[in-house]
Amino acid sequence: MNEFMKTGVVAVAAVALVVVASLMGPRQVKQDLLSDEGQEFFPQFTSADQAVDLDVTEWDETAAELRKFAVRRDAKGNWTIPSHGNYPADAKDRMGKAAAMMIGLRKQRSVSDQKEKHAEFAVVDPLGEETKGRGKRVTMKDSAGNVLADLIIGKEVDGKLEVHYVALPGKRRVYSTKLAGELSTKFADWIETDLLKAQSWDISKITFDNYTVDEQRGQIVPGEKHIVTKDTAGKWALEGIDASKEEPNEDKLREVGDTLTQIKIVGVRTKPEGLTAALAKANGIEQQLLAQVLAAKGFFLAGNGNLYSNEGDLVFETKKGVRYTLRFGELVPGEGEALTSGAEPAKPGKQKEGETGPQPSPANNRYLMVTAEFVEALLEKPKGTRMAKDQLEKRSKARDAVAQIVAAVDAYKAKNEGKLPESLAKLTEKPAEGEPFLAKLDKDPWDNDYVLQAAGEGFAVVSFGDNKAEGGEGTATDVRSDRFPLEDELKKASDEWTEYDRKVEEGRKEADKLTKRFGPWYYVIDQTLFAKLKPARKDLVKDKPPAAPVPPTEPGKEPGK
Repeated sequence: MNEFMKTGVVAVAAVALVVVASLMGPRQVKQDLLSDEGQEFFPQFTSADQAVDLDVTEWDETAAELRKFAVRRDAKGNWTIPSHGNYPADAKDRMGKAAAMMIGLRKQRSVSDQKEKHAEFAVVDPLGEETKGRGKRVTMKDSAGNVLADLIIGKEVDGKLEVHYVALPGKRRVYSTKLAGELSTKFADWIETDLLKAQSWDISKITFDNYTVDEQRGQIVPGEKHIVTKDTAGKWALEGIDASKEEPNEDKLREVGDTLTQIKIVGVRTKPEGLTAALAKANGIEQQLLAQVLAAKGFFLAGNGNLYSNEGDLVFETKKGVRYTLRFGELVPGEGEALTSGAEPAKPGKQKEGETGPQPSPANNRYLMVTAEFVEALLEKPKGTRMAKDQLEKRSKARDAVAQIVAAVDAYKAKNEGKLPESLAKLTEKPAEGEPFLAKLDKDPWDNDYVLQAAGEGFAVVSFGDNKAEGGEGTATDVRSDRFPLEDELKKASDEWTEYDRKVEEGRKEADKLTKRFGPWYYVIDQTLFAKLKPARKDLVKDKPPAAPVPPTEPGKEPGK
């Protein structure tokens, strides 16, 4: 075969290969794309209980910064939010909802194998260097640190609800899949936002102490102080009211009580280590340094260890004996994570034409510090005699025995023409006919003999009690057959004291629990709610309506008839 023929054969073969490639190439590419459709993304992730660690990273276009949100569960099973000083998270249900997005998630449709198109689908890894088209990266791990799920979530597919473009970090392929579940990176969604957990019906007294702090002179300037109380019928009263001209503004007072139950946590900050739950200076921390840290948030530490705030205090008490003190500090500027956690706000970018500088951050929130303590004096003590349980049990036994003896004496009298026995021992003697009126006569629970006393035409059977002598008060009171109602009163009083002790124990536990919750934190609350908790006196009272005119008295009739 000459060279010309060889060249012709090669050319024909090349053309044939091109034709084959053109016919097979797209089909092969399509087959590769379809190779894993329908498969699970994370087959090893089968239960929400496996997930103890969640990281979400996304690019905040508005703030031009990378936002990271994380939730962790420690070895004790406590959930916390690291970005917010490890604030306790109410995360069990919320993590379950987030895990539900990844468990059983399937690669419904393969869309592209071209990395160059990642920005188009918004699945660019936010942790990478590329800035255009960044997605949201969600990573979940188990207690051993093993990755359970790691996915970059892109934009929603046009016209398909909850269907998003997604990609695995470090992989080229892009899929579309339905993400059924809920994944929030809002701080408020992961915590118990009800700050005080108070109930309006439980609030019995509110004190509005509207003093101010003269920072230049370092003095407390007294202001208006209003005290309102609520009776057992739920009716409010204001101390110092002129009853001839004024009456409490029930609507306003009710609104204040309701507002105390509606305070929501907007953000949190950790307190300095030198500040205990009781707000006293801890050992090893210089008072001056501590005072500077507090003053920056509107709180002032006095030389006597007392704490004051530049917006005064609100103190309210509950029927459970718990006293809350709310101290209001400075306004808190900022939005987003800068507001909820105190994170440094993003630096302003390049100014646009016409701008004169960065706009001031809104200040629609305020710092709040809360303490709680149990005050036993707030509970009403029973008025009856307090008696030890063993003494009450002895009196009960004595009463039962006295009742049996009385029945025996009555039976004896019926057989002996109404005469009393010479002694109680006579009741145990066997008569000529029948059985003894009393099988046996034991001593009373205090090892004394029961006594039969004649009282006019009647009689009484008596136990002298623990003092072994007639008469006495309290625990020494005699148990007498003619004073059984007294035993009922003592039993009732004992039940009331038992209930009182239960309330004391529950009140102390409640205060301890609240102290542990409030102790480490400054809170950020909404300024609108704060304004409702700072009423002036004119808001708490209203003019008393004039008395109805008395109709004139007709001649011959008494006035008012």
